[in-house]
Amino acid sequence: MTHPLPASSSTSTLGLLVVIGAAASISVSNILTPMVYALGTNSLTLLGLRYAGFLLVCGLWLKTQGISISLQKSDLIHCAGAGTAYAFGSACLITSFAFIPVSLAILVFYLFPLITRLAESAIDRRVPSVFEIVCYILALSGLAVCLGVGLDDLNIEGLLFAVLAALGLSLSYVWTGRRLKSVQPVVLTFTMAATGLVLSIIATTVSGNWAMPPLDPLALLIVGATILTFAGAFLGMFVGVNLTGPSRTAMVMNLEPVMTVGLAIVILEEGLEGNQLLGAVLVIATIVATQLKAPQSGS
Repeated sequence: MTHPLPASSSTSTLGLLVVIGAAASISVSNILTPMVYALGTNSLTLLGLRYAGFLLVCGLWLKTQGISISLQKSDLIHCAGAGTAYAFGSACLITSFAFIPVSLAILVFYLFPLITRLAESAIDRRVPSVFEIVCYILALSGLAVCLGVGLDDLNIEGLLFAVLAALGLSLSYVWTGRRLKSVQPVVLTFTMAATGLVLSIIATTVSGNWAMPPLDPLALLIVGATILTFAGAFLGMFVGVNLTGPSRTAMVMNLEPVMTVGLAIVILEEGLEGNQLLGAVLVIATIVATQLKAPQSGS
C-alpha cells in the first residue's frame, strides 16, 4: 500500500509521459496482433495470453522487489471490479470487430475519453466547460478523419458492442482513479490482470474457442513481443490514471490510433493520405490544448 502522490506539476508531467509511452506501446501491439492471428490463434486466446504474460512479468518483478500483493478487502473488491470492467470493455471491443469495420469500432470505442470526463463531472457535480466538450468532439472528429471511417457498414449489434467497450474502459478508469489512488499501480494492475485472466479463461472455455499459437521460435518471438507491449501499455495506462487522473489519461490515449496509423505507414509500408495527416494533426493539437488548459491537480 502507498499513499497518493501529491498533486504537482512534475507529477502531472511524469504521468503524461507515462501515458504517451502507454499509447505508443499499445500501438506496437496493435501492429503485431495481425501477425499473431496469422499464426492460427484468435482474439479470445490472445487476450488470455496477454493477461497471463503480464501476470508472469509483473509477478516476477514484484517478487524481486519484495512487494506484497496482499490488499485490504475493500481494495481487493475495487481492484476486481475495475479489472472486470476493463476485461468487459476489451471483450466487447473484440466482439464488435465481427460486425463492423475495425476503424469504425475503434472510432466509437474512443468515445471513452468523453464518457470518462462526463462521469467525473457528474461525480464532482461540475458541468464540463464548453472548451472541454469542444476539445473532446474535435479529437473524435480528428480520429474519424485519420482512420478514414465510413458509414456504409453500420450495424446495430456492432455499434452496441463498441459503445459497451467504451463504457467498460471509462468505468475502469474512473473506478481506479476514484477508489484506488492509495494502491501501488503495479499491485493494482497485477490484481486487475488476474481478474481479467480468470474471466478470459471462463469465456474461452465456455465458447470452446481455444487456439494456441505454434511453439516454434518465430511464433514465440511474435507472441512474446505482443504480450510485452501490451504489458507496458496496461501498466502505463493505470500509472497515468494514478498520477494525472482518469480524464487526462483518457484524452492523451487518443494518440493510440494516430500512432498505430503512423506505425502502419513506417513498418507495414502503408500509404499516407492527406486526410490522415490532417486528422492526426487535429488530434495532437487538441490533446496539447487540453493539457495546457487543464489544472495541475491530477484529477
